[in-house]
Amino acid sequence: MSDSATQGDTCSERSDPIARTANAESGGLSRRSMLKAGALAAATLTAARAQAQTDAPSVATGSVAGRPFRAFVRSGTTGSVEDLRLREIGRRQVLVRTTASCGCYTITRSVLGDRDYETPTIPNHSGFGVVEAVGAEVRRVREGDRVLVCGTPECGVCYQCLHGNPEACNYLNSQLFNEPIADMADGTGVIQQGAIGGLSELMVAMEEYCIPLFTDLPDEELSLLGDTLAAGLSSTLTYGRVEPGSNVVVFGAGPIGLAAVQGAVSQSAGQIIVIEPVAYRREKAVELGATTVLDPNVDTDTLVERVREMCYGPTDRLDAGGRYGPGYRYGGADFVIEASGGDLFPPAVEPGPDPTGLLALRQSWDVTRGGGHLTLLAAGQRGEISFPTARFCLSTRSIHGGQMGGMHPMRDAPRYVTMIESGAIDAAAVITATYPLDGVVEGFERVADRSELGVVFTL
Repeated sequence: MSDSATQGDTCSERSDPIARTANAESGGLSRRSMLKAGALAAATLTAARAQAQTDAPSVATGSVAGRPFRAFVRSGTTGSVEDLRLREIGRRQVLVRTTASCGCYTITRSVLGDRDYETPTIPNHSGFGVVEAVGAEVRRVREGDRVLVCGTPECGVCYQCLHGNPEACNYLNSQLFNEPIADMADGTGVIQQGAIGGLSELMVAMEEYCIPLFTDLPDEELSLLGDTLAAGLSSTLTYGRVEPGSNVVVFGAGPIGLAAVQGAVSQSAGQIIVIEPVAYRREKAVELGATTVLDPNVDTDTLVERVREMCYGPTDRLDAGGRYGPGYRYGGADFVIEASGGDLFPPAVEPGPDPTGLLALRQSWDVTRGGGHLTLLAAGQRGEISFPTARFCLSTRSIHGGQMGGMHPMRDAPRYVTMIESGAIDAAAVITATYPLDGVVEGFERVADRSELGVVFTL
């Protein structure tokens, strides 16, 4: 029997024994009749509930404090792999033995930058591994589960989750519970970036960040669902769900942008236009389903007009489903995903026309049709951007912020697993290199200069 089936049976046993035992001991009377009967019914129900408690999922209560492990730690202005000693986990925390962790471009400054870390910190904000211990109050995962530690938590009960916005779950404010999880040799406490870390042999995560995945897919592919791949897929399947036959434009063909391409393909988009300065990434976009690729260095001054022209459609007859010319304010693409961002470090390959990323940000807004959807996934743009007031107020565009593309982690991660298993999504296609823990700096240098597409660290 699978783990998922066992979990389902356990959940059933936690509720059914009460009614089953009460019914058996009352000669078939309804629970309502038993309650009217008084003390005997109360005693029966109490006994049944006690039995149900013994059927609840077991938890680990043994101490893990003092366990040695290795992690990449930023301390002061430098980073290195350090020997650490684990502290005790909390009642709602999960200890995960990390097996894979993807290298997101937005983390390059955390690993390679010159920021002065007053508190030693394990970088990264996602990971994948196996649960080794759980706190006494944890119910979502068990020891032995393969678990995704996602860059976006989902508690299901805070104000944001209850109002349909788990991508903005209040547990995302990691400063509320980001206490040291381990000690360096001199006794200095070590925290995790975003209360997750990931570049470490062990992670200590709040239950709300953990998603059990019941599959035999490779760890490296599943690690992408904690960040890059999931963000790109969600941008086409959540906020502005791509419709069959629609026009989709993707700025940037890194791991996130290429995931957006695959998401659009899975939804039978009619046209998928990718804008990317790096040649090998344009080639990969075509391989994964892009119908057109454009080099922003070639089409810099005419890019917006060209894309709007491509999305114009077959007719201008309004009574036959057409629209005014491509220059009209309602011209442009139905769905636009901005996943290019700015240059955090100088690229070793073809740089784009604007290292700040602001040009692509403005262009992405300009090519979104009135009534269309613009999802912003990039990070790292430097500076400010302005829009003509009237056009901005009357644009009728839907603009979505990019916290992992609006992913609902508990709902969507298993969906994406199924899409990978069925072949609808090729997760392996965006992984071009793997590095061990001792190769963190080298791996992130390749991410930073864009000489590798997708990097995963195997621990």
